[in-house]
Amino acid sequence: MRAAIALILTATLAGCGKPAPSVHEQEAAKVASVSTLSGWDRLFASPQETVGAINQAGFGLGAYAGDGEGFAASGQPRMYSNSNAKVPNTVRVDVVGTADAIDTVTYALALTDDADATTARMRLAQTVGEFLGRFKIKADPRLLKAIRLGTPLDQPPARVALVAAANGAPARIDVTFTRSAATANTTKTQG
Repeated sequence: MRAAIALILTATLAGCGKPAPSVHEQEAAKVASVSTLSGWDRLFASPQETVGAINQAGFGLGAYAGDGEGFAASGQPRMYSNSNAKVPNTVRVDVVGTADAIDTVTYALALTDDADATTARMRLAQTVGEFLGRFKIKADPRLLKAIRLGTPLDQPPARVALVAAANGAPARIDVTFTRSAATANTTKTQG
């Protein structure tokens, strides 16, 4: 009987190894692992930092959180043209990915004011350049030119797509940055 009790106690104590890391310890470990990354790797591997960088430009993204199919954060449309326009041009940002990594970041410029579309495209190019600069990524001049001119570009990890007006939705210019490991079904944009 004593031997059985001793065996049970030994087995119980053996299973009591090191306690699970606290939330604070887990966050510190994540920060430490991300701090060694730079450029595109850091942009995609640090969802909270990326959302914070986008919010520095006033997009008001909510928390990067589970949405049933993965993780996402969406921002509020931000006016990018003449405020006196009947329907000013706006930009919104959507971030989609997993708990640990971003798959796509999309800046979607809704072109609702043709008279000020050039100014809106110029402002978007500037915003995208500043966003990339926060991660020490030099924006490719071809990317910025495609945004300013409203011309398509497919140069991974960046893509500039023109979306025609349809079903009452305005024409858009979508600037999407896609992590190379992201699957095709996570690159859809919201408009």
